[in-house]
Amino acid sequence: MSHQKVISDQKWGSFMITQLRIENLYHAVEENKSNLESYELYESILGRWKEGNYKLVDNDHNDTWKLQGGWHSRAVGIATEVQETDYILSKIGL
Repeated sequence: MSHQKVISDQKWGSFMITQLRIENLYHAVEENKSNLESYELYESILGRWKEGNYKLVDNDHNDTWKLQGGWHSRAVGIATEVQETDYILSKIGL
């Protein structure tokens, strides 16, 4: 989901960040916290995003990517508003 907001040399998959998607994920994390190994990380990220705070989105991307076994295509920065819009239009198709 963070792909629209980060600068990276490669990106796979595209889910647009929406308030509803963030809320649903946040509630899923809360409901499954006893079974979720990285509960605190997800709660922290989604809690910030719920408030519209994306100041650490590149770190959030890299932290979650690392949990999934990713080792390349790390985010190297945060996209500008223009870059984000271009990504959404070209990859997500809105």
